Amino acid sequence: MNNKPLIQLTSLTKTFTTEAGVISAIKNVNLTINAGDYLSIAGPSGCGKSTLMSILGLLDTSSEGQYLLNGHKVHELDVYQRAEIRNKEIGFVFQAFNLIGDLTVLENVALPLTYRKMKKQDRIEIAMNSLAKVNMADRAKFYPAQLSGGQQQRVAVARSLVVDPSILLADEPTGNLDSKNANAIMDLFDELNEEGRTICMVTHDSRFAKRSSSIVHLDDGILC
Repeated sequence: MNNKPLIQLTSLTKTFTTEAGVISAIKNVNLTINAGDYLSIAGPSGCGKSTLMSILGLLDTSSEGQYLLNGHKVHELDVYQRAEIRNKEIGFVFQAFNLIGDLTVLENVALPLTYRKMKKQDRIEIAMNSLAKVNMADRAKFYPAQLSGGQQQRVAVARSLVVDPSILLADEPTGNLDSKNANAIMDLFDELNEEGRTICMVTHDSRFAKRSSSIVHLDDGILC
C-alpha cells in the first residue's frame, strides 16, 4: 500500500424528499480510501450502503459535502463529466452480475472499451487478458445463460477490470452466490488486492467483511 489518498469524502450527505418529508440516506460521512486499500462497508439492509456506493461510483450525487476522486472534485462535475471519469477510474461488480444476455462473455467484457477510441482487435486482446485473470478465457464465446452464477460473477469482475480502473467497487458481490462460489469470488478479490488493486466492497456478511484489511460500519446512514 502507498498511503496516497484516492478517495476523500468530506461531510457527505444524501437526502430524499418524500410525501413523509425529507429523509437522510447518509449523513455527514467522512471517509478516506488510499490507493491499495481493501475496505469493506458493512451494515444491515436499509442503512445507506448502496446509496453510498452509488455516490462513490458516480452513479448518483450527494446533496451536500465534497467528494474528491484522484484529485477530481467530482461533486462539482456535470453528468457527462462524471460519466467520462467513471469510465476511466471505476470498475463495478454488482450483486446481480448485470451481464447482457444477448452478448457473449467476450463482448460483455469488452463493452466498456467501446467508449474509447480503440481498434476492435485491441479491445478484444485487452478483454481476453482480463478474462484470463479470472480464469474465464475458455468461456469467451459462451453466453451468460450458459454459465453458473459463480462464472457470471467472474465475468463481471473481468469486465470491471478491463478499463484498468483506479478502484474496484463491489456492491454485495456474493449476494446471489452459494457458499462455494462466494468464497471463490472472495479469494479472487484477495488476489487482486495483493496485486495492488484498490477495492471497496459493500456487504452485510460479516464473514466476508473480515477478509478485507479494514472495515467501516454504516448505521442509519451514519459512518462509525
